[in-house]
Amino acid sequence: MKKITASLVAVFILLVSAQAQEIDTAKLDSFFNALSANNRCMGSFAISQKGKIIYQKSIGYSSLEGNNKIPATSVTLYRIGSMTKMFTATLIFQLIDEGKLSLDTKLYKYFPQMPNAEKITIENLLNHTSGLADYVNDTDNKVWITTPHTKAELLQSIAGKKVHFEPGAEQLYCNSGYLLLGYILEDITGKPYNKLIKNRISGKIGLQHTFSSKANESENAEARPYQRITSWVKIRDIYFPNIIGVGDMLSTPTDMLAFINALATGKLVKPESYNQMRAFEDQYTFGMGLTRVPFYGKIGVGHGGDTYGSHSVTSRFDDDLSFSSCVNGANYPVNDISIAILSIFYHRPFNIPDLKQVEIKSEDLDAHLGVYASKQIPLKITFTKQGTVLMAQATGQSKFALETVSKDKFKFNADDILVEFNTDKKEMILKQSGRTTIFVRE
Repeated sequence: MKKITASLVAVFILLVSAQAQEIDTAKLDSFFNALSANNRCMGSFAISQKGKIIYQKSIGYSSLEGNNKIPATSVTLYRIGSMTKMFTATLIFQLIDEGKLSLDTKLYKYFPQMPNAEKITIENLLNHTSGLADYVNDTDNKVWITTPHTKAELLQSIAGKKVHFEPGAEQLYCNSGYLLLGYILEDITGKPYNKLIKNRISGKIGLQHTFSSKANESENAEARPYQRITSWVKIRDIYFPNIIGVGDMLSTPTDMLAFINALATGKLVKPESYNQMRAFEDQYTFGMGLTRVPFYGKIGVGHGGDTYGSHSVTSRFDDDLSFSSCVNGANYPVNDISIAILSIFYHRPFNIPDLKQVEIKSEDLDAHLGVYASKQIPLKITFTKQGTVLMAQATGQSKFALETVSKDKFKFNADDILVEFNTDKKEMILKQSGRTTIFVRE
């Protein structure tokens, strides 16, 4: 989940095709050691080829509670965010394979109170074409999802909002669809979602470290969420029982590789169902539970997942290469880590980046402090400072630290944000994912 936006969404990665080859573990180690030494990342990573793990690495800590520092390991549990959707879609297609459900089944059968319920199909929910409001993103109060809510409250947060479009007319990432799919799974089987994961997926293919429906930090091995300010600071994450079936699951990179490889090789659903999951219509990014990951005319499949404190991705490509990363502390672009992993694997030109941070004086930040508003979007951003660190806080969202690029330019790597100030015009320009928004200081 990203804001949480399209990161309960996909990660698009620049890759290069290659044949099976010997992996440069020394260079991979050097890259990860540089990230760790410069406090750029904490997390775990793994690569498999032809279904076998050929590399894994963990850096940083799973917990920094008091003086009890727990190093991350290959069995540290991470919140995998929207990668949970791959599991939900797999369970749905298992029921389709068993004749208990169809892609044409209408939402009205289970939730008649939802807008357009008589038109929305299971397929619309799976491929984000329902048009329903997103109960996670379509709110100015981002703290709402960090506090407990009942099933009735969650459902009302969907039913009470206007639809974005008629079913099938467009594609717009929608967490609501997967919440409803999770409830439909429970209705049809008579079993809670976590039992379905255990019995139909984890137990079936031997996943020892993959769980659902666990409350925040209820597992000792669960990585705690952090952001980097002048040190790693724990942050408040989503309340995960609010997003069961949507983005709540715990797993490890090696378990995620076992899952996506099993899915692709017919061990969880029929081959025709897997092909439907990864079928992408026209220009659409999302299939039914899987995301398109393109590079140079070749298409990989997988999913990304972001919560307020975790950043994960798992992808599989036609040459039987799969990789997975799970991060609980990001001070470096997560997508750049994926690019680095694959560039090194495929022996592409890649230099270990200079990761030393730019130093700045506290008084250099004073000209940027204040509240900035934009005519382009209904959002205000407040800038404060904490020592020599510039802090930003958008309306209804948590405060986060920006990394200094220069005296007038700052970035937030986890969400691909670049902020540039023009003090003469009292303007701030925000660039994110190819979009530019101008803010003016009030």
